Amino acid sequence: MSAALWVVGGEQKESLEEDEWHRFRAGVVVRVEGNKPERVLEYQSPPEHCPDDRPSHLFKAGTVEGDTIWLCTQTEVLECGFPGFDIRRVISLPCFNDLHHVTPGPNGNLFVAVTGLDAVAEITREGELVRLMDVMGGDVWSRFDPAVDYRKVPTTKPHRAHPNYVFFLDGQPWATRFEQRDAVAVDPSRNGNRGPFSVGIQGIHDGHVAGRRLVFTSVDGHVVTFDTETGEKRDLDLNSLLEPGDDRPLGWCRGLLTDENARQAWVGFSRIRQTKLRKNLNWIRNGFRDRLPTRIALYDLESPARLREIDLEPAGINAVFSIHGTL
Repeated sequence: MSAALWVVGGEQKESLEEDEWHRFRAGVVVRVEGNKPERVLEYQSPPEHCPDDRPSHLFKAGTVEGDTIWLCTQTEVLECGFPGFDIRRVISLPCFNDLHHVTPGPNGNLFVAVTGLDAVAEITREGELVRLMDVMGGDVWSRFDPAVDYRKVPTTKPHRAHPNYVFFLDGQPWATRFEQRDAVAVDPSRNGNRGPFSVGIQGIHDGHVAGRRLVFTSVDGHVVTFDTETGEKRDLDLNSLLEPGDDRPLGWCRGLLTDENARQAWVGFSRIRQTKLRKNLNWIRNGFRDRLPTRIALYDLESPARLREIDLEPAGINAVFSIHGTL
């Protein structure tokens, strides 16, 4: 690996809280060069921006824009220098609950996956709310109360859609929906006669544009691509690239960095916790035996083949949400 990578995620509390909205001690960014991960940023939200009872602090998926990286916590958007990670600005709005991704849009505004409200928010870079769009096609405030400060609400689960990631086609925002296992135009009237893109498999997380391809991850370890011109769909099961006889679960698959034509990709995996295995993951085959560590892995998507892996746990990161750098 000739260039550094940056991995965004979080460190768990020592008490191993069972619910995610209590589980994480700090948001963490790790720099990886060679095989060595090194922590470069640790962050906790101030009390006024999070629930009063055992808040969870972690970074979800971010976006690099020139000398800036946009990060999000559960309830905030952070503008940081890149690669220095000096915090320049913190934006926090009452409608922010369980944010999962922030990215600049073609119009210069920021688009935020507000997962707790099943919505995507468009905001100015100064933090003014432009619009809040329901990813189910309805009215956000028909289900939620605009007078409530949702930063103080630990969770709004169960979610109808659980939007995870925002990307752009023809200048318009699209969002991945975990529950529907697809990606949809946030404003259906402006979908350019495309989609929705039905990924299938398990719930999906990342959605990236790489040349003429859309690239998605599913949490059970698939990388699914669509050719935006022909509609051709390819599904690569990363579980099939384990060593013969190794039937351990890959981990919670989330975090993706591809080259410009989606020929290679770094993919993130978060170690599966025992409580999650018991309650939520019907795709796990082998219980709790020999769970793989939190790590990133490089894949050749064409061959296909797994090329290398880097363990992130020595740097104290227990959950991966996004990977940044160049391939």
